[in-house]
Formats: sequence, structure tokens, C-alpha cells
Amino acid sequence: MSTLHPTYTDDIFKLSIPVLAVDIVLFTLYKDQLCVVLVPGRNEWARWKLTLPGGIIGRGETLDEAADRILERDTNIAGVYKEQLYTFSGHNRDDRGDVISCSYYTLVGAQAFLSRIDLTKVALVPYEQISSDTVAYDHAHIIQYAYQRLQWKMEYTNVVRNILPLKFSLRELQEVYEVVLNKAFDKRNFRKKILSLDMLVETNEYDTENSKRPAKLYTFSDSELKIIGIL
Repeated sequence: MSTLHPTYTDDIFKLSIPVLAVDIVLFTLYKDQLCVVLVPGRNEWARWKLTLPGGIIGRGETLDEAADRILERDTNIAGVYKEQLYTFSGHNRDDRGDVISCSYYTLVGAQAFLSRIDLTKVALVPYEQISSDTVAYDHAHIIQYAYQRLQWKMEYTNVVRNILPLKFSLRELQEVYEVVLNKAFDKRNFRKKILSLDMLVETNEYDTENSKRPAKLYTFSDSELKIIGIL
């Protein structure tokens, strides 16, 4: 049986049951800022505003399958870390009818992101510029919730591995933490803490392009999400 992929049309809202949708918050780092990928609104209720990549769950589709399909359709990104965030079911989320959104957030490294996405079809918006004035529905609230979850995850897991290149310097690692958590860390203390966790492995390679002094490059010792109590 083939899977049907419905779209946000008026006809689906004529049904007497709520519509189940998926919305995805895609975070990446761009020009030293934490950014969110948004797409142009697809109907008159979201016209002139931006929205999260999203869509209706197809017949025979799981939530994860729908999230993967929608993410690839809207951003050309596939096979990346994603995590179910929350189910938003408040009244008047959509002017056309009741829509329940099962939301996800995902992390994509800048190099992978820029090599696969078409910046003429999406908007790359710094998190600090997200507001309900420019983002449709309750998507600004969903993004805020996702950002809080990301900050929490950064504090006690190695989730940061999903937004860094395969090989990176300790300086690059610290910069990601400072951008996402919006706070500065003492260089010496940060490195001492990170190296004590045994979550990194030296690669025996050096960064000779982005530093006056060649910096050691590291990679993560684990490919899966782990609880490690970083901060």
C-alpha cells in the first residue's frame, strides 16, 4: 500500500477530527550564530511570514518517517540527528481548524548544511531574531521550547557532536558551547573539564588554517548520544 502525503489544503480541515502534523526545528551554526531554518508560508493564513518545515502525517506513516520526509522535502537534509520535542495541541493554533503538532528538533553541522541546502528556498534566521511578528502560527513558541531543550541537552550529554565537523579543535568546541548557551567560559577551566570526561579522542592531526599556532584536532569517542554531565 502506497503512503499518501496530504498537504495543508482547505479540504482536510472540513473533517470533524483534528489534523495531525509534524513541525521541525532545524538548528545550525552560521557565521558564529545559532540559526533556525525556516520556509515561506504556504497559504494565505501564513502569507508574508515564515514557518517551520512541516506537514501533515501521511496514511501509513509513522511520526519519525513523516519527520524525515518533510525535512528532506523542505531542506534537502537527511540522515541527521533528530529528537521528538513535544506535542502542541493548543486551541487556535491554525485559523483553519484544529491542528495537533508533534514537533521535533534536529542539529546539522554548518559544513553539511551549506553543502546540501538551497538558501534561495529557505531562510536562515538567527535564533535571537525569531518572533511571532515574522513567524506564523505558534512556531516562535515551538522554536523557543526547542532552544531550551537544546541548552539542557548540551549541559549533560554529548549532543554537541551533531553540530560540529568530524574533526575539530578545542577552540571550536568551546565556541559552540558559548554560542548555544549564550555565556562565556574560562578557556583553561573549560578544556580541563572537557578533557576529563573522556568524550574526545586526539586525531594526531592539526588545524593549520584557522589558528596562528597549529591546534590539535579531536573527534568524539562515541557516535551515539550519551549522558556525561559536561557542565
